[in-house]
Amino acid sequence: MRRTRLIGKFCLFFATYFLLLSYCIVFNNEAGWSLFFFLTLLLLADLLFTLPSLNKIQVTLEESIQTQRNQETPLPLQVFNYRPTLLPIPKLTLRFQEQEQTLTFYRGESFRLEVLWLPTARGVYSGLPVTLTSHDLWGIFKKKRILQLQQELLVLPENKPEVISLLTLFEKQVRKYTYGEPNFTIRNYRNYQQGDSLKHIDWKLSSKQQELIYREHETEQQQELTLLFWGESHALFEETLALFFSLHNLLYKKITFQPVLIGEKLASPYQVQAGAFAAIQPFTATPQQLPKISGHHVIILAPVISSALEAYRETMVRGNTLQIYTYQDLIQRMARKEVSG
Repeated sequence: MRRTRLIGKFCLFFATYFLLLSYCIVFNNEAGWSLFFFLTLLLLADLLFTLPSLNKIQVTLEESIQTQRNQETPLPLQVFNYRPTLLPIPKLTLRFQEQEQTLTFYRGESFRLEVLWLPTARGVYSGLPVTLTSHDLWGIFKKKRILQLQQELLVLPENKPEVISLLTLFEKQVRKYTYGEPNFTIRNYRNYQQGDSLKHIDWKLSSKQQELIYREHETEQQQELTLLFWGESHALFEETLALFFSLHNLLYKKITFQPVLIGEKLASPYQVQAGAFAAIQPFTATPQQLPKISGHHVIILAPVISSALEAYRETMVRGNTLQIYTYQDLIQRMARKEVSG
């Protein structure tokens, strides 16, 4: 539509110009030639305003961006030119996706603007295209340049607020399997030694024995919680990752646990940071070096239970307590919570 309108303007202008020239040649009068030369001067002046180059105009992101899938995000852009232009650009248009912003008589000064970006896919983005278009005074001629925003943008999984209904499930498991609470079971009595805590002296027994008697209590080792995402290739990969991401963010503020991501494009399964959530990709062949976990309570979130997951579970049975939840398991639990609520 815009191209058709531009061609129409171009044809109308030059048709008028050549008709006027034909009139001047046929009738050869002063008024006709004066009008023709005036129109020619306007055309030359208009062509002068097309000389400023777009090559030195830069568009950059003012800050690094971290957002989530399907979340509308403002992008702060800075537009500047290394040197002021001798002639202004009558109309400079910046286009990002379906949005346009226009400056009139731009001479290279720095200015800031915001555009909205709606990422529909998770990942690490670099090189988002921005189109600059300069127009002449009459909108007949234009020049175009496509720039790439070189800064890296991280798009994380979509946040699912409804996973808050799953917190009680995980908190109960943590209380059940976490040890290290005060234990009042006495394992042994012995003579007091220098450096022993005075609060564990049995004063009643010490008075009878006429020497300090120390109570040794049984101690228990704490079993830590590991929350693991099994990123096997499946149609529900992204949805399951979004639930894991949302649970990770909620649990991080409440309890101590070790998050683990298993997938491709990761530096380490233990480096669970924003960049890992953006970069992780599903695997089709089971990774050769899977995390070796011992003495933990392990909660695994997976799209589905597969033979590869079953094989991995068998290697973790000893020394760990395990629970596996598929995407459908979690959805059903959240649905039951909504109904009961």
